[in-house]
Amino acid sequence: MPSFTVGEKIASKIIFDLIILLIVAIPVPIFYVDILTPFKRGYFCDDETIKYPYKDSTVSDCALYVGGLSSGFISIILCALIVRFQDVFDHETDTELYLFKWRIPTKFLRFYSDAVVFVFGACITEVSTNFIKYFLGRLRPNFLDVCKSDFNCSTVQYPYSYVQNYTCSNPDTASVNDSRLSFPSGHSSFAMYSMMFSVIYLHKYFSLPSAKLLKPVLQFIPILLSLYTAVSRIEDNKHHWSDVIGGSSLGIIVAFSVSLLLFEVVDKTPQKPAKGNDIFIT
Repeated sequence: MPSFTVGEKIASKIIFDLIILLIVAIPVPIFYVDILTPFKRGYFCDDETIKYPYKDSTVSDCALYVGGLSSGFISIILCALIVRFQDVFDHETDTELYLFKWRIPTKFLRFYSDAVVFVFGACITEVSTNFIKYFLGRLRPNFLDVCKSDFNCSTVQYPYSYVQNYTCSNPDTASVNDSRLSFPSGHSSFAMYSMMFSVIYLHKYFSLPSAKLLKPVLQFIPILLSLYTAVSRIEDNKHHWSDVIGGSSLGIIVAFSVSLLLFEVVDKTPQKPAKGNDIFIT
């Protein structure tokens, strides 16, 4: 069996991680380029839950993803800075390693490992949420207003009749397809994933004895923002309350699962070598 140096093992780990991350991330944009068609579900004429008017989103997609990703990255960077300041205060020097002849502090390896796990969980959340959305095809609360169905329910004898043969007269097919993607709430799942990851990460790695109340304050901020995002989806007639609960549960479950993976990765991260034994990755 060939023997590998610590540097070679770390280099192979980085390459393998990036390949896996790329594979998991590839399906994400497919759900947003109008290639797939969600399941076409019928509706009851007396269903009042899909007769709400269309409203613009309070929290846009851009704000969701920028805010969610920023929450995780800021938590990771903040904890790394605190560790760095503590090392400076304790007069400890950071060991350096070389990746393809580039000098990199070992703290960056820790940041890389945590960031990759966070992005991996975000991709898993997105893929899982959208897979369920397209498979179920649950109608949004504003479905009839967006679809503009050509079926006239006033012509049926029974108001509780189930309508299957209908056509949406709205020429905007992208909007019509989106109106069939109610469960689970994508905003809720991604917001709750980012929030829970940040809360767990800060709880595990944020340590500032001189300001003990700072940690709960920092944890409360993503909690508040994620709750605001989730509730806004109901207020904007984008989702039913059960969609929000389902999406929130999915995001929280992924965050806890990813956190277990993160702790395992951190436990296996190489420790500082003895003085004079720098790590070299070639």
